[in-house]
Amino acid sequence: MEDALLIVADWHWRRGPRWKAILAWAFGRREVFRTHLGDVAEISWWRGDPFLIDLEGDEA
Repeated sequence: MEDALLIVADWHWRRGPRWKAILAWAFGRREVFRTHLGDVAEISWWRGDPFLIDLEGDEA
């Protein structure tokens, strides 16, 4: 489920309206989770739409 959310959030961040991405980054509700590959994803929700804010690889 997290992988599908990550794909949708990345699509919203790259292809969605820029003003919504900025509002999500500034005021959105944050959610952090670890993917099956060990990466840490930070997603911000704005009015029901997820936006990928950060994706960090596993350092260890």
